[in-house]
Amino acid sequence: MARDVKFWKEDGSFKLRVCGILKVGDKYLISNCNHSPFWSYPGGHIELGEDSEHAVMREFFEETKIEAEIQKFIAVEQLFFKREDDKPFHEIGFYYLLSSKSDIDTTNFQLEEIDKGEKKFHEFKWVTLEELEKIDVRPVKIKKCLQENLQWQNIIHHQY
Repeated sequence: MARDVKFWKEDGSFKLRVCGILKVGDKYLISNCNHSPFWSYPGGHIELGEDSEHAVMREFFEETKIEAEIQKFIAVEQLFFKREDDKPFHEIGFYYLLSSKSDIDTTNFQLEEIDKGEKKFHEFKWVTLEELEKIDVRPVKIKKCLQENLQWQNIIHHQY
């Protein structure tokens, strides 16, 4: 079993992740894992020795069961926030625009995933840019990339 690039220490945590943003027509796919208070884009951890492009394809399929392909790199984001115990959490994420390899229905759906022995419940929702604006989707600055028609490619630093 491959090891995720992440660590959780008493004085803080770090994780390296990827996310895929699938666009079909005028809708984007967002996800909620285990009834989180916020939404995100499907993805997960990069494994040790794995490049971000391979990781986003693997993680996106594991979560959604949708076969996709990379269209464009969007951004690298660095997030800094506090864990539940008030210790620092640092995350670096690679974001990619994806397209589906086949025609797909844009009906909301749910899936369960067993991720390295852990059961996860995923809820998926298709939203327009206007709807996305009204939903707590994190990281929030990725919305700017979508609103600017994905022209904005940058390293994003965001502190919650």
